[in-house]
Amino acid sequence: MKGHRGKTALGLVITIVLLWWVLRDVSLHEVLVELRGANAWLMAGAVVLATFGFVLRAARWRVLLLPAHAGSNFDSRFGATCIGFTVNNLLPARLGEFARAYALTRSAPIPIGASFASLVAERIFDGLVLAFFLFVTISLPGFPLGEGSSATLIRRVANVGALGFAGGFAFLWLVARNPSGAVSLFERAFGRLLGPRFLHKGVGLLESFIEGLGALKETGVFVLALAWSAVVWLCLAASMWLGLLAFGIASPGFSGALFLQALIAFAVAAPSSPGFFGPFEASARLGLGLWDVSPVTIVSFATSYHILTFIPVTLIGLWYIRHFGLTWAEMGRSEEMVESDVAARPEV
Repeated sequence: MKGHRGKTALGLVITIVLLWWVLRDVSLHEVLVELRGANAWLMAGAVVLATFGFVLRAARWRVLLLPAHAGSNFDSRFGATCIGFTVNNLLPARLGEFARAYALTRSAPIPIGASFASLVAERIFDGLVLAFFLFVTISLPGFPLGEGSSATLIRRVANVGALGFAGGFAFLWLVARNPSGAVSLFERAFGRLLGPRFLHKGVGLLESFIEGLGALKETGVFVLALAWSAVVWLCLAASMWLGLLAFGIASPGFSGALFLQALIAFAVAAPSSPGFFGPFEASARLGLGLWDVSPVTIVSFATSYHILTFIPVTLIGLWYIRHFGLTWAEMGRSEEMVESDVAARPEV
């Protein structure tokens, strides 16, 4: 964790600044009044749907692993998924993806490089779907984007997100389509710099990584993974919609909830404290402000929805860490352990 101190400090600063911006003109007493008046049944439904989203993620992960390893079981994938999100919720430096890949490898016969690469492919599919949803919702008649500074910022987030993920997808698609060329280019670029020993390890890591990108080059798997990604995010948008309705925020409708979910998903990619506190609330205030929802109502919704959906997956992930025979110390060292595991597998 020592190597992540700078990133952790930056994330903490960003969290503090964003939370100050969100809460700067909000009365705690008024927030408590809003919380007491929320519809508990609708919020419970929102939490159930958000938690069910992890079941859908585990099902999609099977599709992403199909090209290289078709034999993974649901319990391993679901447990590893929950562990990854638990680590992101409780530890700094975004170690969740490493912990997730490590947990899957410890609970199923899947090489660590392929496991981690499949998660990179998952992020690409998420980005493509979210960018599409963001542009579709903004383009709908009656969407209140306007011409103010918030509208300009949202447009920039949408444009940067779309370009970034489209560029990343194009690059990884080319790598997946021409693995030998990618390995050859890597050897020419880094051969002298790394030396024979580290070059061999780097090539092994790259080959294992490319193996996990099979979903990008097999048409059937690609379409299926894209469809599953749409289902995942539609489920999460439905959860957010119920959360909005629980606080009487009806004007955005389902399309507004879909827009807000996409905006938050891009925002939480920024450095922050564990649990994405700060970027989540700031993007909620930015997005819902387009419908002139009061800051008090936005803060009441965002904080309660964030915390209540945070709890179930965190508890499930902690249970699976014990169930898989892992330790919390391993989760904290998951990045280093993933790297050493890959280096120790020259056959991959």
